[in-house]
Amino acid sequence: MERTYITGVSPGHDLARELSILLDASGVTVVDTREEATAELRVRRLSTGRRVLSVGGDARVSEYELYLVLEYEVRGRDNDWAVEPVTLTVTREYVHDPIQALSQREREETLRESMHRDLAQLVMFRLQAASPVKRNGQD
Repeated sequence: MERTYITGVSPGHDLARELSILLDASGVTVVDTREEATAELRVRRLSTGRRVLSVGGDARVSEYELYLVLEYEVRGRDNDWAVEPVTLTVTREYVHDPIQALSQREREETLRESMHRDLAQLVMFRLQAASPVKRNGQD
């Protein structure tokens, strides 16, 4: 993975930026084109959302859960090796205060940024522990 190309998410996305920083810190160069790469980190699915966790006695939402789901895989040049698809989920809970609606939006943004950082770190931990599978009839 000495030269890795990230696909499936725009380069300006929080997750792509975090992955690039962590890969760089590990000695991996993130490249701009598939042709320059020795590996491709493919984001197959990235979804985010919010669920109601609890409702107060006044029938108003009192607590939410934010979630972020990532499915990714890594392929070597010419698909000669692979790290099979992995799905990771990160969640955060927070208490909802309807009186401070504007600060709630900022709080959600801050939590999502933190979740992208945590998700990128989880990817790195998985990559460091991964055992690539040889492809194309190789052992």
